[in-house]
Formats: sequence, C-alpha cells, structure tokens
Amino acid sequence: QYLDAGDVIVDGGNEWFHNTLRRAKELEPKGIHFVGMGISGGEEGARNGPSLMPGGPKAAYDLIEPIISKCAAQVNDGPCTGYLGPVGSGNYVKMIHNGVEYGDMQLIAEVYDVMKTVLQLSNDEMAKIFEEWNSTELESYLIEITSKILAKKDDVTDTG
Repeated sequence: QYLDAGDVIVDGGNEWFHNTLRRAKELEPKGIHFVGMGISGGEEGARNGPSLMPGGPKAAYDLIEPIISKCAAQVNDGPCTGYLGPVGSGNYVKMIHNGVEYGDMQLIAEVYDVMKTVLQLSNDEMAKIFEEWNSTELESYLIEITSKILAKKDDVTDTG
C-alpha cells in the first residue's frame, strides 16, 4: 500500500540468492523493482565505504547507481560497485566471495596448526612469517591480521 509501480526496494542483508529471486518475483506483478545487494567490507567498510554488489533489473540499478556509487568505497579507478546482472546476481557474487574468504581462513588455520604443532614455532616466529608472506603475492587482509594477532602479547601474562 506504500509502494508504487517503479519504486525500488534494495535488500542489503546478504540474503540467500534464492530468497532474492522469490521476493523479486512476488513484487514483479506490482511493478516494484527488487534489488538484492551483497555488501562486504566489515568495520573498514563501515568507516570508509563497503564493496556493494547489486543485482536486479537494470532500470532499477540505473536509478540507485548515483547513490550507491557515492556510498561505496572509492579506489583509484572508481567506486567499488557496479551492475552485476539480473535479480539474484549480487547475492550470488557475495556468496562466492564468502566461500573464497572462508577457504582462505581454513587454509590459514591449517598452516597455523602445522607451524604450531609440527614445526613447534612460537607465536612471534609465526607472526614474522605471516608478515613476510604479506609482502609477497600472498598479501591480503587476512594474512595481515593473522600476523598482527600472532604478534600481540596477552595483556595479563605478557606472552604471545
């Protein structure tokens, strides 16, 4: 009752893409556009702008593009957003993004386990290795924070 044909709903909740498809289909007869938009960036994104992954009708994207381009993180070649395709595309891309990230975290955890239990390295030694890796093709946010976490001393015991 509050929306008219041509209005746009943007769901930025990182929803499962099948739900995005269902919602868009329910709104289509009313002429209401539904855009499912994956959002990534964590606390850094909250402070400096996230990566925005919209998927939906191109006409709806064209309406929201000026807004999301200003809200998105800005890098040398423009905002961290762009039209990803029809309904469900944005949430699907976010799902794949999460899968890659979880795979990276699993790999880091397994490497940590080998270094700690097999090589018997200290946290300081592992921190230095991760720091070195972060200056190679392995450079990433996850490698960087792993190094910092391993280098941090416990504020009670002063051990790593």
